Amino acid sequence: MHTIKPFEKLTFHDDFMFGLVMQDKEICREALECLLGKSIQKIEYTEPQKSLNTFCTSHAIRLDVYVDDGNTVYDVEVQNKNEKNLGRRTRYYQGIMDVDSLEKGCVYTELKNSVIIFLCTFDPFKKEIPCYTVKRECLQDRSVGIDDGAVVHIFNCTAYEKVKNESLRAFLKFVQTDMTESEFTRRIGNMVETQKAVESNKKFYLSWSLHDTDVRLEGREEGIRIGEKRGEKKGMNENKIANARNLLAMKLGTHEQIAQAVELPLEKIEELAAELAKDVALQEV
Repeated sequence: MHTIKPFEKLTFHDDFMFGLVMQDKEICREALECLLGKSIQKIEYTEPQKSLNTFCTSHAIRLDVYVDDGNTVYDVEVQNKNEKNLGRRTRYYQGIMDVDSLEKGCVYTELKNSVIIFLCTFDPFKKEIPCYTVKRECLQDRSVGIDDGAVVHIFNCTAYEKVKNESLRAFLKFVQTDMTESEFTRRIGNMVETQKAVESNKKFYLSWSLHDTDVRLEGREEGIRIGEKRGEKKGMNENKIANARNLLAMKLGTHEQIAQAVELPLEKIEELAAELAKDVALQEV
């Protein structure tokens, strides 16, 4: 059962906090420069958690951080779970980003360069390489220049100790361990704590998490029990109960507000609150 991580315990490598902190253009710019080892003069816009859905029938994607410096579009993702689909995921992201950036009526030569960056808190390919850089090439003759303007960087943050560049090593270590060992990572750490103190961020996180949980549940139920209405209802109720318990434990809202948020009867919320109070009392004995 998926549970919502308490807002107070979020770190930089959690999707929501990552997108929130990277709204700061200066932090975003410095992070890109650190990861790519090149100067980026200006970021024209920063749009965290950008949703892209080019066709009404296509599978929508939500990018953690989507930025544009005028000539290149950057997608920066943080990945905490190895779902073993990075190759096909980056392929799909690339296609959707290209269609999104190429306005109707433009020619292919106007297509912007694109850089996809994944920050993984695990080693996706088990080779203990700090960064896997992927480009399209001709297998028969690697001197043939494809020059499609696209590149993918998949960082294995667990291998930060192997990175020679001090700034990059400190940044990857921070993503992996939360330890601040550079001026830049200390600024990011302070930004994380600053964002946690903003009450509206907490409320937005709750709404964002509940929406994600509902979408995840709908997808799971559709794939597992298509047409089994009884089973679907049971799964949804279990998920709503889990969300309600989280909200009660975090003391977010009144019983009436929680009942409305998770779409459960007020009586059920009060029953869960009584169970929670009983559990707390037993722990204090």
